[in-house]
Amino acid sequence: MPRPRARLDHAAIAAAFAPDGLHGVNAAEVARRAGIAKPTLYAHGRSKDAVFLACVEAEAERLLARLYDADLGTRELGVAARSGALARAVMQHAAGHPEGARLLHVTARHSTSSVAEAVDATLARIPGRIAEALRRDMPEDRAETAATALYGAAVALALAPPPDPSAAPGLLGQALAAIAERPDREEAVTGIGFY
Repeated sequence: MPRPRARLDHAAIAAAFAPDGLHGVNAAEVARRAGIAKPTLYAHGRSKDAVFLACVEAEAERLLARLYDADLGTRELGVAARSGALARAVMQHAAGHPEGARLLHVTARHSTSSVAEAVDATLARIPGRIAEALRRDMPEDRAETAATALYGAAVALALAPPPDPSAAPGLLGQALAAIAERPDREEAVTGIGFY
């Protein structure tokens, strides 16, 4: 068991992995950037892969907590406000933790390690949490699609912020509300006389 003073700073380790992902940095460099000895790094995980997964999980939890808070704060509001708050949570996470955001949204996903499937499962929890929030406002299949779209748009705006980033979440929320309120395609087509 590592000594209490030898605890890992997941944010520092995430910063080491963020530029090029798991395969872009060796364990010695990860330890150096985190300010710990390489044996301490391995005391917290049996391999560099395991430490990488722990960092991805920790960063995902940080974002998921923001998404939960955004959902909780908008439970009594409509889909536009909720969607905007969820997008804002993604963007604020990226602003506050740029290396962690890069890790989650750019470099974490890969297919050639012992933890690749676990990383994918962890990353899937993010749009899954957004979909959970949106299911109060729309059918499940539409919530899944809307969550994926909202998450993708929020990540794009977070990684390359527009001139006025404060307006973006509200606009995304309004766009998502328009999607949520539109009738099903079949109803729309038959409603105007096409069969």
